[in-house]
Amino acid sequence: MRHGGVTKFSFQNLFGPIIIISALTFFVGRTSASLQLITQFTLCYFMMVLALQVFVGNSGVLSFGHGSFALIGSYISGMLTAPINIKGHALAMNQLWQALVPLHTNIYLALLISAIISAFFAALTGSLLMRLSGLSAGIATFALLGVTYNVFFNNKRIGPGSQALPAVPTISNTYILLLLAALAIVVVYLFNISSLGRTLIATREDAMAAPALGINIYRVRLIAFTLSGFLAGLSGGMYVHVAGTFQVQDYYLEFTFLTLSMLIIGGSASLWGALLGTIVISTIGQLLLMMEQDLPIFGIHAHIPEGSRAVIIAVAFVAVLLWRSSGIANGKEFSIPTFWRK
Repeated sequence: MRHGGVTKFSFQNLFGPIIIISALTFFVGRTSASLQLITQFTLCYFMMVLALQVFVGNSGVLSFGHGSFALIGSYISGMLTAPINIKGHALAMNQLWQALVPLHTNIYLALLISAIISAFFAALTGSLLMRLSGLSAGIATFALLGVTYNVFFNNKRIGPGSQALPAVPTISNTYILLLLAALAIVVVYLFNISSLGRTLIATREDAMAAPALGINIYRVRLIAFTLSGFLAGLSGGMYVHVAGTFQVQDYYLEFTFLTLSMLIIGGSASLWGALLGTIVISTIGQLLLMMEQDLPIFGIHAHIPEGSRAVIIAVAFVAVLLWRSSGIANGKEFSIPTFWRK
């Protein structure tokens, strides 16, 4: 039995995650420059996990294709903000399409445009993919990721191809990213408690009975898929402006596996689970990376072979699927423990 699915507004369900992510951003992000950068990337990942929660968590349909929307969002925001002389150099090498060179705008408008175009692409592809369920849907969305990746990786007329697009302007203010994440939390929470969100959850719980109740499964899934595409595109846009460069490889298999792991380990059925999974996997992943690089953790050296991080996270992913499929949050939203309220 799957858990989760709030039906009415609760201040603690909504503002609890916002307060926690704000506190962590404030206290961790201001500790050092390296931790600030890690915090910024974590906020980008969290946006992506929220995108997955909207669709995968509420519909129960596994999607490997959301990396496509993040890739497109990153590409558009990067190309719209990259210096014209950088793009002009690519044109001089007879690689980049000339119409792309003069396109230029500020970061925040670029983020909005990238999210909207990603949502449009999600709606376009979802109009076909949302007719599928189960294994067929998973394979089809994985094919979508593969097609998108190969188009951008091998075509230098529309972008850097297998190379990197450098000098992308960065968002140095971490609190801008935090604000975007907080707004996304509000949007996702309001969607989850809306009649549309509850209808989507009903299709997850019993896809056979839903049509008998007059529920149009295709319609509700397509709307959720489009919204999740918007958030995934925004995640990609945020990521490129933290990294300061666009590379197609950043949004392929490793990105897909990592963000899905965050969602599943935290608990796909709730917003609180999405936040917990992002925090836990980001923290463990960073500690394991430091151990791979033989860097001290609180003054202690504990070296592990390179590649161990991916293996350990994969093992944790499988363990959660086997013994606690509802994740750390167990499908529940954030709430203050009873003994705290007395």
